[in-house]
Amino acid sequence: MIRLLHFSLAPAQEPDKPLALNTYCRPFFVPPSHLGIWCPEGRSIRLACFDSDQLKPFDLAESAGWLKQSSERIYAATAPIADFEVPLGFDAGMHKIEVPVEIKSVDELIVPTSYPAKGKDDPSFALYVFYLQAGLVEVLPQKWFTASQYQIGKQWIPRAARDPESHRIFGACFGVGSFLLEDDGRRLDQWIEKST
Repeated sequence: MIRLLHFSLAPAQEPDKPLALNTYCRPFFVPPSHLGIWCPEGRSIRLACFDSDQLKPFDLAESAGWLKQSSERIYAATAPIADFEVPLGFDAGMHKIEVPVEIKSVDELIVPTSYPAKGKDDPSFALYVFYLQAGLVEVLPQKWFTASQYQIGKQWIPRAARDPESHRIFGACFGVGSFLLEDDGRRLDQWIEKST
């Protein structure tokens, strides 16, 4: 079993022996047995896939010099079996993307990311919904998340997922609470739980 430890991935039984290190990453499962990681990479979203059986642990001291000199966000002693980026410049809607075969077993992956707002009432965040099996990404600007309503930089959406029964997207807004979106995936329906 591998778990996210602050900014590293490590076996639960050996948390001091990281397998991958990142300044901001989210792991996801790639069937049948691989580990995916997504992270922001400049003006792109980077998706990498590792064979979890082949990941080798490393000493944190090994990575210290590398992290200072590199603009790369992922450090691992084992190369990924697939690695690609999707630009953040897409307009709202569905877009075709090239997906490596090693990661195509993922049906859906929802990635929250900043979005270029032109004014204080324009969406400042979007959900990139990856349909990797189909080679598609749907961009859903969050019309409710604007600079006039929220403190951009102090408040953001760190995660979102789809409810398997209603098929609606729910998530968390850091510093605000948990939310449920309307059917279109772009508008806030309700707060499930507010932060205190």
